[in-house]
Amino acid sequence: MMGGKKSDVPLIANGKRIDGRLVKELREMNMKIDVAARPNGSAEVSFGHTTGISGVYGPRDLYPKFKQEAQTGILRVKYTMLPFSVDDRKSPGHDRRSVELSKVIRLALEPSLMLSDFPKSVVDVFIDIIEADGSTRVTGINAASLALACAGVPMRDLVASCSVGKVDGHLVVDLNGKEDNYG
Repeated sequence: MMGGKKSDVPLIANGKRIDGRLVKELREMNMKIDVAARPNGSAEVSFGHTTGISGVYGPRDLYPKFKQEAQTGILRVKYTMLPFSVDDRKSPGHDRRSVELSKVIRLALEPSLMLSDFPKSVVDVFIDIIEADGSTRVTGINAASLALACAGVPMRDLVASCSVGKVDGHLVVDLNGKEDNYG
């Protein structure tokens, strides 16, 4: 059980979730590109009260040169939940979960990118979760995919992501924070 304890309130009652949605209903989604001026591409994605912003730099030369791959480019991803993104202030900086999610997101995005077109280069993806109410990983994946496309990085296709979980014996889509923690 995630979160370590069970919620005292039923998460699904009379076919409705605690936020009023049906089990197969997504939260309101908003997506914008070019939300920041400095990166080569940027995007903001919201699922309900979860919001992530992504910025992409590259492809660009990778230094130091010993890190370069002769046959392909490299994708680097940095996922961060900002301290004010949750109710209880999160410690700033990278923790074990952020490092793990950075790797998972990189593995989700990498197959769609044509990195072999850019040997010895790097594409850097930065994802900041500015508001967290469940499904932060998928929000980050969607924001990063849009930012990569906005930056003009050659892709086979966009990567789209949605969370699914089991809550009170029901499979539900687009988990909110309470469902993510207690489902």
